[in-house]
Amino acid sequence: MKKNNKTVFVPELLAPAGSAEALRAVISAGADAVYIGGSRFGARAYADNPDEEELLSAIDYAHLRGVKVYLTVNTLLKEKELPDLIPFITPYYRRGIDAVLVQDFGVMRLLHRTFPDLPLHASTQMTITGPESVRFLKEYGLTRVVPARELSLAELKELKAQGLEVETFVHGALCVCYSGQCLYSSLIGGRSGNRGRCAQPCRLLYLKGKTDFDGSASILNEPEARHFLSPKDLNAIDLIPDLAGAGIDSLKIEGRMKQPEYAAGVVSVYRKYLDLYAEDPAHYHVDAADHQILWDLYNRSGFTDGYYYRRRGSGMMAFVKHELTSDETAARHALYEEMHRRYMDKEKTVPVSVSAEVRAGMPLTASFSACGVTAAVRGALADTAKNRPLIAERIAESLSKTGGSDFGPASVGVDTDGGSFVPVGALNELRRDGLAALRERILSAYRRSLPADESGICTPAAIMESSAASLSGKADISSGESDSVSGETGPVFSAVAASQEQLDVILSAGQAVKTVYLESSLLLRQKDPEYALSLIRRVVKSGRICGIAGPYIDRGGEAEMRLRGSIPQYREAGASVILVRSFETMCALMREGLTDMIRADAGIYTYNSEAAAFLQDCGIRADTAPIELNRHELSVRCKGESELIVYGRLPLMITVQCLTANTGKCRHAFSEVELTDRMGVKFTVGCDCVFCYNIVLNSVPLNLFSEYDSIRKMGFRRLRLSFTDESAEETERILKSAALLPAAGAEARNGTFTKGHYLRGVE
Repeated sequence: MKKNNKTVFVPELLAPAGSAEALRAVISAGADAVYIGGSRFGARAYADNPDEEELLSAIDYAHLRGVKVYLTVNTLLKEKELPDLIPFITPYYRRGIDAVLVQDFGVMRLLHRTFPDLPLHASTQMTITGPESVRFLKEYGLTRVVPARELSLAELKELKAQGLEVETFVHGALCVCYSGQCLYSSLIGGRSGNRGRCAQPCRLLYLKGKTDFDGSASILNEPEARHFLSPKDLNAIDLIPDLAGAGIDSLKIEGRMKQPEYAAGVVSVYRKYLDLYAEDPAHYHVDAADHQILWDLYNRSGFTDGYYYRRRGSGMMAFVKHELTSDETAARHALYEEMHRRYMDKEKTVPVSVSAEVRAGMPLTASFSACGVTAAVRGALADTAKNRPLIAERIAESLSKTGGSDFGPASVGVDTDGGSFVPVGALNELRRDGLAALRERILSAYRRSLPADESGICTPAAIMESSAASLSGKADISSGESDSVSGETGPVFSAVAASQEQLDVILSAGQAVKTVYLESSLLLRQKDPEYALSLIRRVVKSGRICGIAGPYIDRGGEAEMRLRGSIPQYREAGASVILVRSFETMCALMREGLTDMIRADAGIYTYNSEAAAFLQDCGIRADTAPIELNRHELSVRCKGESELIVYGRLPLMITVQCLTANTGKCRHAFSEVELTDRMGVKFTVGCDCVFCYNIVLNSVPLNLFSEYDSIRKMGFRRLRLSFTDESAEETERILKSAALLPAAGAEARNGTFTKGHYLRGVE
């Protein structure tokens, strides 16, 4: 982020580095900052991430060239991994890493407490969709947010107005799901995007609509098969003036899994146009030749300029995969070779200037200057020349040889008496000492000392001892007055109702279901507020606790604001709990003084005790056990008031893209679309026309009814059934299978289901 001499604001150009080699390439191509992962905890587990020594050297390499380095720790951590976090971060903290990018609330809390002066950036994996969450993170001490990629430029301006730096993607792959809310790869293949291991099933072919295809043959040759869930690549180079004008602080290029030549090529084009914008913003224009370079480097069946000026659209989707022609393949190969020559064969060096003084009988002296820093060194005594004095040109020639260092050929000024002689070896030693001293002086400005413990000792061991003590308490989510299980001897059930038919059946289950969550889409589907209030009163009248299940994504639109504005009425009617699924909703409710009503759903991730403690710090006293943890990991996690989902067709994706609208016409109705994959597995896609997103549901429901005994032994008291698209008959069958309604034998347990990650977990 900088301003030129005409006070034109120019955003930071942030480049991906999947390896130390890629870091050097993108710096040569003109990056202002680089984001890179270490050997652990990054969202690109399969990138060529550097080990500790490589990354420490890479940090120095970047800092010498005035480039910032952001370390990605943007995954969710399991309880057993928490003790490794501080030792992992410590060497990079000491070396001067410029910021750490985080997703996990527990990681955020632990790093903020341990390294209070370390800048933290909220990853796009945190699913930041509105100003309330940005305000909260600013108050918490974060310095930058990377919002959801689905936000418009107008929404980004509103986020920027909250006073934090805003970083946004401008080029590369787009996810079809809101980042951080995708369980597709996790639930169907065990590779979690929340753990940096996404297998990208969204990029595969699918058949749309009701189909008899049973998987007996591949759909690859089916004429109607399309990549319905695969967006085109983002290319927003034409929007640089708009983004800069909106005050966006950092323009981010995606591509840590791509080749260094690709990353360097994209960076070089964006660098060119950021510089051109700075020189003459009024006449900004991108040449067709440079558009072609970006096209040839890589595109996924074309480009889109993203969501900056649109909500969604079929034009953003790569329904049909483009196969490269031989000419296109040759053009790409040639371009990659050119990028290699430009940015990988030649590393960017640091300009240095030298001022030397050589006088007989006096020590050699020289000042080496670069990056606004000067280092002065002294060398051997100069002798009086017996034959030929060492002329200034020869001295300058020796001192300007910077090969093998980070510095470029030096410009040298020499002050000599004209009668001195100095061995070349002494000049070489002076040069080496001067460059080493200069390097150290530049880098010393980035170095940090470790925070001291109570005894004043600054060591990694002392930090870990302090952190271990804080973790040993295992922060618990304790009981709230409105939804307590005190006095209950068996499991206490709750159920989510998405339709009035489901609600009818749930309320027929006696008092076995103690809490009923009404989907907010159900409450708002009819414009008449009395309809929602009547459903709430009906639940309360039945003797149950009534809760409201909030939207999965909250962008502060008309529906979201209508829901928030109705909560006082809902509360007066008897609703006492809000099942919060969005970080934005959570922050909004806290600001409105409704914290006591919040129960965090599974998408407000509490993988570890630090994350649970974060919610407790916020005053939130109830949560939901994460879906991706297995029974062993759940057993070491705090239980308290945690609910465990034991039944439900779990959401795999929440996407702003609408399959109904993208492949036809939006009917503004709660319709369903069916996608069939190459194995014949069918996935229901529900169109939520209240909150304007699609929900891709798992093909089979989670069912843990046979695991009641192990669940009880783990200490879970609260169990939840989450109904989505079930009919009244299916709802009744499930309640019987859950032993919440009298069952006519084992037939109630029939049907296909999954135990999700309860037994297997994720890597």
